[in-house]
Amino acid sequence: MDLVLHVTKFQLRAFLRNKRARMFTLVIPLILLALLAGVFHGGETTVSGVKIDYRQFFVPSVIVFSLTLTTLAMLVASVVQQRELGILKRRRATPMPAWALIASQSLTVVLMAILTVILLLLVGAIAFGVHFPAAGVPALVLGVLGGALAFCGLGYALSTFADSADSAQPMIQLITFPLFFISGIWIPLSALPSWLQTIAKIFPVEHVADLVHRAYVGVVPTGPVLLDFAILLGWAALGATVAAKRFVWLPPRRG
Repeated sequence: MDLVLHVTKFQLRAFLRNKRARMFTLVIPLILLALLAGVFHGGETTVSGVKIDYRQFFVPSVIVFSLTLTTLAMLVASVVQQRELGILKRRRATPMPAWALIASQSLTVVLMAILTVILLLLVGAIAFGVHFPAAGVPALVLGVLGGALAFCGLGYALSTFADSADSAQPMIQLITFPLFFISGIWIPLSALPSWLQTIAKIFPVEHVADLVHRAYVGVVPTGPVLLDFAILLGWAALGATVAAKRFVWLPPRRG
């Protein structure tokens, strides 16, 4: 574990020094939060049977978007790039065990996701007056942790399907953008057709969004909350299983 923490510290430092990483994980979510919460206010929508202001809808939505971007998208991009450049091969040749390398990389994106979520919570509360009740804290914690675990598992699994760093980002966009629109992030789930809601419930993004939105409206019945979390753990296990069978440390052969 000392090795894991040491490598995690190094990767966090490199992550924070990466301008592109800071842009995707910090700047873009803050810009989206300012635009959506600043422009769409005064109207009402319904979440978990509760009528709320659009600001109270978009703040948790941006949190879910940021969580997905920081864990799933960044993990796939970094793993594929490091594999392509031979960095994974060189790290695997060190005495550090494989599980420690994977754990440190996962811990890096999870910590970055948690820091970004805390920042968005503070900005939403201070700048836009959007708070969540104390009763919603457990649902928020389960949503962030469950989402991070699910997206890390899926991140490693999806990285095995990307041939190069150039193909990784379009692949992630092709997967995540449709899910954002059908999972109750940019469009309230209650405004979507029932058949589309059913499809959205198959995938993890909807369950993360459900937990975070429930936290903000204070509707956190134990059954649905635990079901969402269990489904996220299932996706984490599925992603880890696929990654364990397909993951390689060597860069792809050319030609």
